[in-house]
Amino acid sequence: MDIGADNPQILENEPFEFRGSALDFFKIWFVNVVLTIITLGIYGAWAKVRNNHYIYGNTYLGGRPFEYTANPVRILIGRLIMVGFYAPYVIASYLMFEKVKLLIAVLFMLALPLLIRQALVFKAKYTRFHGLSFRYKATIGEFYGFFLLHFFLNLITLGIIFPYTHSEFKKLVLNNASYGESNFYFPGRTGQFFLIYLKIPALVIVFIIMLTAMMGIVAYTAEGAPLVSIIFGAVSYFVLIAFSFALQGSLEAWVGKVVYNDTSIKEYRMLNQWSAARLSWIYLSNFFVILFSFGLMYPWAKIRSIRYKLENTGFENLNLSVFVGRPEQDRSAIGEETADFFDFDIGF
Repeated sequence: MDIGADNPQILENEPFEFRGSALDFFKIWFVNVVLTIITLGIYGAWAKVRNNHYIYGNTYLGGRPFEYTANPVRILIGRLIMVGFYAPYVIASYLMFEKVKLLIAVLFMLALPLLIRQALVFKAKYTRFHGLSFRYKATIGEFYGFFLLHFFLNLITLGIIFPYTHSEFKKLVLNNASYGESNFYFPGRTGQFFLIYLKIPALVIVFIIMLTAMMGIVAYTAEGAPLVSIIFGAVSYFVLIAFSFALQGSLEAWVGKVVYNDTSIKEYRMLNQWSAARLSWIYLSNFFVILFSFGLMYPWAKIRSIRYKLENTGFENLNLSVFVGRPEQDRSAIGEETADFFDFDIGF
C-alpha cells in the first residue's frame, strides 16, 4: 500500500532529485568566470550566489525545491575581510618575516573554531526548503571545547584516536542542526568510524603491491630500453592519481553511509546508497575530463557529482506537514567565506 496515497505530504523512501543540466550550469559558470576576472574577483560573491541559486533551486525533495537566499554583499564583505587577513601572511612569507608569519598563523588557528561554527550558522540560515530555514545552534564555547579537547587527545595518542574525533565532530555538526523547529539527530557510533579507518591501510597495501609489481616488471625488462622507463614513469603517475581519487571516493562513501544512514529528524530516517567504487570512478574520470578540456568541462563534472550524491540520498517516509519554524536573526558571512577561501570541509 502506498503510504502517501491519502496524504501527498508523506514521501515513501524519497530520494533527492537534481533537475539541473550541465549546459545550463555551464552558461552561468562561464559568465561568472569572465565577470570575476574582469572585476578582479569582486564579482565572485555574486558568482557564488548565482551558482548556489541554480544548484539549490534544482535540488528537489518530494517535488519541492531548495532555496539559497544569501546576500552577495554580505559574502563580499566576508571575503574582503578574509583577504585582508590572509594578505599580510603572504607578504610576510614573501619578505621572510617568519615571526610575523607565525603570529598570523597562530591567530588564525585560534580563530578557526569560531569561524567554522559561524560558517555552519550562515550556511544553515540561508538554506530554505518548503518555506522553512535550517538553523545551527552550537555555541562558540562548545566549538572551542571540542577543538581543545580533541587537539590534546590526538596529540597524546599520536592520532590513533582520530576516528573518535571524526565521529564526535559529526555529532557536533548534526545534533546542533535543525530544520524549522525540529532537530537532526546522529548518535555517532564510534566503532563504525574506526572500522572505516581500518579499511584505509588495506587500500594502501593494494597500492604498494601494484607499484611493487610494476617496478619488478620494469627492472626485468627496462635494461637497455629507456622507453620502458618513460612509460613506467607515466603509468606510475597515473596509478598514484587513481589511488588518491580511490582513497577520496572510498572514504567519502564510507563516511557518508555511516553518517546519513544513522541520521534522523523527528522519527524520519535518512537513507544513503553511495558506492565507494562509483564515487571513486566519478572523481577520477572528472579529473581527467577537466584536465583534457582545459577546465571547460568543470560544470559538467560538478553537475555529475552532485546528481549522483543527491539521487542516492533521501528520507524514509518523510511527512513534510509536521515541520514548523520561526524567524532567524541575521548572521555574519565571514565564517563561511573562510571555509570557502581555505577549502575547508566543514561537514554540513
